Amino acid sequence: FHFGRGLCDTPNDFGRMGSQPTHPELLDWLAVWFRDEAKGSLKELHRLILTSETWQQFSYTAPHGIDVDNRFLARMSRQRMDAETFRDSVLRMAGQLDLTMGGAGIEQFKKSKGPQATPALDYSAYDWDSPGARRRSIYRVVWRGIPDPFMEAMDFPDLGLLAPKRGFSVSALQSLSIFNNDFVLHGSESLAGRIKHEHSEVTAQVNRAVELAWLRPPEADERLRFVAYVREHGLPAFCRILLNSNEFLFVD
Repeated sequence: FHFGRGLCDTPNDFGRMGSQPTHPELLDWLAVWFRDEAKGSLKELHRLILTSETWQQFSYTAPHGIDVDNRFLARMSRQRMDAETFRDSVLRMAGQLDLTMGGAGIEQFKKSKGPQATPALDYSAYDWDSPGARRRSIYRVVWRGIPDPFMEAMDFPDLGLLAPKRGFSVSALQSLSIFNNDFVLHGSESLAGRIKHEHSEVTAQVNRAVELAWLRPPEADERLRFVAYVREHGLPAFCRILLNSNEFLFVD
């Protein structure tokens, strides 16, 4: 059942006024189905979409360059993890994510007196071994107008503005932030510590690191290069690279 394949000019045109549908017959059928069978239920509409083959596709490019612009939704449009998901995923991989529900928010910054009533926040001075550092991102205390530079680079929305939809960007600043941010460095060390506790041999450590980050075992040529890198630069440096890899950052 292929629902919604190519309803609009581009995948980003869903709901956009003025876009020309590529499959008007499908829209006609959907309108009748929504009226007669779903009885106007948006839950039924969501269920229909989420159980369709089109929705469940991977983002891998179709063979022979078919639908390169994904106008007909021949694949899922790739999307990067949002800032909170990235942060929680790093903690989860390191075996440190605190799943405690409820409670007060956590101030993951050092606060000092500002020029007026608004304090000055130093995100770089936060101790990632302190109590509360491992709680889920939803419990972070955030200030309007004083964003966390790392989260902002990962397109965390401006809290001073309404943000009904997350923005998405790909920039060099994101790579620099992910590679050099204190949280990522601490997460790389923590992940390496977990893996070293589980495995003492380098090849086994590489296999485990890749499985945690990419949800698959490394291929033979990857394993050879990764083992050589770990022996030269250490396991934390390798974990740092995995956290900055496209295969980890992007949802396929």
